[in-house]
Formats: sequence, structure tokens, C-alpha cells
Amino acid sequence: MVFQRAPHSPFDTTATEELGQNAIVIRVQPDEGVTVRFGSKVPGTSMEIRDVSMDFAYGESFTESSPEAYERLILDVLLGDANLFPRTEEVELSWKILDPIEEYWDKHGRPAQYKSGTWGPVEADEMLARDGRSWRRP
Repeated sequence: MVFQRAPHSPFDTTATEELGQNAIVIRVQPDEGVTVRFGSKVPGTSMEIRDVSMDFAYGESFTESSPEAYERLILDVLLGDANLFPRTEEVELSWKILDPIEEYWDKHGRPAQYKSGTWGPVEADEMLARDGRSWRRP
């Protein structure tokens, strides 16, 4: 998410001329994590603002290795631990939510398809471009 600039900056434009936009970046597989980017005053300077980032990378933050997506589930099956598996009621309620979506798609068309591992369909880029925005690529 990229934040809009404030309508009025209390800082001199020369102090903020090199600033990018404030952003929260949520990363999903394969490099899970969160980055928050914002402007911060440089310590000891009269008034200089510089971009900084706060970064949490899940894979780098722990010494223990995290199991792959289905490894945890397979281990739970072997151990007889059903805590991560949905109950019958959850599955039935899920279909109450999903059935109307499937029906809508049958009548009005399905969402744009795209190849696995790509950045998504062209329609996603077009949707953001209508508001003058674009996806943030790593």
C-alpha cells in the first residue's frame, strides 16, 4: 500500500526533495515478510529528511526452519492432531459463501486467468492504472 502525500508538508521542500512515498509492503510466498517505508529526520542535521525502511523477513528472523506448506499438515495427520483441519460445520459454511460466487461467475464470467508464478493478469495492471497507480514490484 502506497500512501498519498500529505496536502501540506511542515518541512522545507529542499529537506524533502529526495523522499519517496510512504508505503507498507506485505510479502507472501516465497519471501514472507513486511516492510514499512517512510521519511525520517536524519539525527544531528538541521532538517534533513531521508527514506528509511523497517523490515521483517520471516525466513531471516528465526533460527528454526519453517516447514513447507503441506509438511506441517502431513505431520499433523501422522500424529493424529486435527487442530489445523476444518470441521464439517466450517466446510459447510464455506460453501454457503462460495456457492453464490460460483453462481455469479457462471452468469457473468470468471475473473481473468493468468499463469502460475507470474505477476497476474494484465487486467490487474489496467485496474490500478485507471487511478494512476501501479503495483510495486520487488
